[in-house]
Amino acid sequence: MQLSKKQRLAVPSALLLLLVVAALPPPRAEAGHDGDGKPPPCSPADLAALLGFKAGVAVDTTGILATWEGNDCCGAWEGVSCDAATGRVVSLQLEAPPSPPPLPRQHYMEGELSASLGGLEFLETLVIRDMARIGGAIPASLSRLSRLKQLYLEGSMLAGGVPGSVLSRMTSLQYLSLAGNRFEGKLPPELGSLPGLVQINLAGNRLSGEVPPSYKNLSRLAYLDLSNNLLSGAIPAFFGQQLKSLAMLDLSNNGFSGEIPASLCGLRNLTDFSLSHNKLTGVIPSQIGGISSLNSLSIDSNLLVGSIPESLFGLHKLWNLNLSKNWLSGSFPPGIRHGLPSLVSMDLSHNHLIGGIDHFFRSISPERRQTKNASSDMSVIFLPRQLQHLDLSKNSITGVLPEFGAGAGASLRWLDVSGNAIGGQIPSSLSKLIGLQRLDISRNKIRGTIPASMAAMASLRWLDISGNALVGRIPDSFARMARLRHASFRGNKLCGKIPQARPFNLLPAAAYAGNLCLCGKPLPPCRQI
Repeated sequence: MQLSKKQRLAVPSALLLLLVVAALPPPRAEAGHDGDGKPPPCSPADLAALLGFKAGVAVDTTGILATWEGNDCCGAWEGVSCDAATGRVVSLQLEAPPSPPPLPRQHYMEGELSASLGGLEFLETLVIRDMARIGGAIPASLSRLSRLKQLYLEGSMLAGGVPGSVLSRMTSLQYLSLAGNRFEGKLPPELGSLPGLVQINLAGNRLSGEVPPSYKNLSRLAYLDLSNNLLSGAIPAFFGQQLKSLAMLDLSNNGFSGEIPASLCGLRNLTDFSLSHNKLTGVIPSQIGGISSLNSLSIDSNLLVGSIPESLFGLHKLWNLNLSKNWLSGSFPPGIRHGLPSLVSMDLSHNHLIGGIDHFFRSISPERRQTKNASSDMSVIFLPRQLQHLDLSKNSITGVLPEFGAGAGASLRWLDVSGNAIGGQIPSSLSKLIGLQRLDISRNKIRGTIPASMAAMASLRWLDISGNALVGRIPDSFARMARLRHASFRGNKLCGKIPQARPFNLLPAAAYAGNLCLCGKPLPPCRQI
């Protein structure tokens, strides 16, 4: 359950939600009517431009263009909206309906963008989204669309270079997205001449080279997504110095190198920040806590070193934190126990962090433990309580798994502490994590027996306790774990009969290898005494 850009768990902040809503094209307005209650007639020039586009589409499985019949483009033509007074086309929004997963895309248009679209000179919104098979280049004639405010050509096969000379003549442009196509070449420096731009989304193409210095002129830019390209070079310091309106910055899955500019920590409006899967070096800036509005921070899969800055744990609005797959070292900052009250997901795996597992839990006060009603299993609780995903695997974490109190970690769905040096025993109170779906405590130094109480973890679907020093038998009560789909007990010192119920009797034999004397399906039968 990695929290990639496409799989984030929590609800975005109000600021990011407002930004996304603002970036979307407005809903299609109803066409206007004349004094007789009829829509205004379609302009002959606009009619010709639309029919030219239709002629350039060889296949349409969406059914949209089947409504483009007759001369009344302002009335019944799907995706077309006209000005109420003039009858000129002001919006063209063509979006393929989604196919239910896991089916391949069933609805698409196959063809090219017709140069005739440049004849829609009153157009303010142009959206052609998720058509999958619209190819070719962006026609140079689109430079005539001087009134265009929103241009979304997403999810298709458009290719060639991003035509900066065409886009720069769209002087009213505010929202630009060419995401999910096959554009190549450099980022067009001409975009820097459009100071009204609020959004640029060029994600999911094959663009290369560095970010042009002319982009420092985009002072109104709030949303910049250049992810999933082949971009390189240093991250420009001017992002933090001159693009003060940025609320979303995604440079992930590229080849950016060098250090993270400290100037980025001055972006007070930034809510979503991703630098994942690059070649960044150096340390995480100590001023990272200055991005006070931050909801999501992902800088995993880089070459970062040093310790985790203490200031990071002052980000009270942060709900997603991913620092995995770097070379981070040192102990956990003290603030990790009491900070980040909004946190839903934290992934610090595949680093070189040290310290006790107890850093991630908040102890109940000694006074409370000494009262008559304070049982020993109330010793710790998770901070925050709404945490769903905690991955600390493949570090050098020590200590023992704590006892869990009633209600502790009620929201937790994923707990992975594998590949560390955690000792002690599996606490019987682990069963109180009733919502847990994945538990991986493999490759540690855990000893003792497997608590039968774990059978109460009814939501568990993945269980891995391999590579420890566990003894005894696999509890028969585990047969009640009906939702379990994967389990591994290999590399322990277990003995006795494997529970003869699904999935335990259907798992591969390798799931039980390297123990003392386990028997029963899928292993050989137990000996009769």
